[in-house]
Amino acid sequence: MLNALKRKFILLYTVSTGFILTAVLVILTLNTSRQLLQEKENSFLSSFSTISKTVQMDKEISHLWLSQMEKENQLLIHIEDNGTPLLYQGVINTPTKRDILIQKLKKTALTDNISTLVRPVSLKELQSKTYQITGLHKDRYLGAVFIVPSGEGYRSLILLQYINSNRRSRYTQILFAAALDLLGIAALFFVSRWIVGKSLLPVEESRRQQTEFVAAASHELKSPLAVIRANASAVKLEPASSLRYLEGIDRECSRMALLIEDMLLLASADTNRWQTKRELIDTDTLLIEAYDTYYPYCKEKGKELKLVLPADMLPGVKGDRERIKQLLAILIDNAAVYSVPEDTILLKAYCYKKQLVIEVEDHGPGIADEKKKDVFRRFYRGDKARKDKTHYGLGLSIAKELAELHAGTLGIRDTLGGGATFYFCIPIDNA
Repeated sequence: MLNALKRKFILLYTVSTGFILTAVLVILTLNTSRQLLQEKENSFLSSFSTISKTVQMDKEISHLWLSQMEKENQLLIHIEDNGTPLLYQGVINTPTKRDILIQKLKKTALTDNISTLVRPVSLKELQSKTYQITGLHKDRYLGAVFIVPSGEGYRSLILLQYINSNRRSRYTQILFAAALDLLGIAALFFVSRWIVGKSLLPVEESRRQQTEFVAAASHELKSPLAVIRANASAVKLEPASSLRYLEGIDRECSRMALLIEDMLLLASADTNRWQTKRELIDTDTLLIEAYDTYYPYCKEKGKELKLVLPADMLPGVKGDRERIKQLLAILIDNAAVYSVPEDTILLKAYCYKKQLVIEVEDHGPGIADEKKKDVFRRFYRGDKARKDKTHYGLGLSIAKELAELHAGTLGIRDTLGGGATFYFCIPIDNA
């Protein structure tokens, strides 16, 4: 299911970002094409202004100068004196013959009532707008007509500029943009694979943990159910000993109730439905109460519980008093289970960098560095705890959730001389 979801996300990401990339490249290409055409038009108008001034001011026009202007600017220059063309034939070869293009431009200018066959009525020069002319082979040109009175007659300038090189440049730009677009989409595909893969890692990990949780819970529930079933069958076979078997059933029901309660606590934490009371807690009083409560329990286990407090009073913190006591109970119980016989368990607290630190220290076998991160996993148990049917490996998972619920952290480190020290840090400034 996750693989199908991953493919959908990759496709969605690639298509959406690819569409945006394509749109941007299309806009840039069109804008560049417009700029190139505008540059051509500006160049044409500059040449038109230069040549029209020469036609207007000079009586004789050098053919050499005209040929240079044509070559340098891809121009077709046609000058008439009183409707009669000059002997200059031009030096630029174009796909469509020069005469055809000139006639086409003249006809286009006629639509604006500009004729090279009639002398202007006024004494002012007459200039057409810039036209776009298409030849017989789809070759494109810019063109304009200029007529100026001269004595009793007039002169006409018909000027065209070949701009098909602009089209070739545009085709090159389009091909380049298309290639860039394909490469960009391919790159976005690989980037999307990486991003989606990274994004779904927590989901995959959560699903894996959920599967492990369900499998472990099923396994843990199967054992007491088997005992209950066996005892129920024994009651039928040996009614005289039913009390002993019923006590076994009651013990297993109590174990199942504890397991289910722990599982419900973790489920509430996962769905953010864990409710807490925020109140100012007297830290010294809380620790003394925890010590008084669990001292007999540790004594029963053959362990000594000691409370170590600083000379000055500890600052108060805000949180849920009962939840923090529950966290301490888990840590003390864990130390009592793991520590060696006649060990001393230390419960101590101190302030460090605007945090209240509460530690539970034992001198048991300790925990290997590679397993330290696993102790907070659900249903994780050390070898000794696996033999103890009263522990399911959920306590430290619940303790970690309780610590995070108070914006704190729960960690573990080695005890000096051997063993494990669990520490709970909670901000002081939340008070």
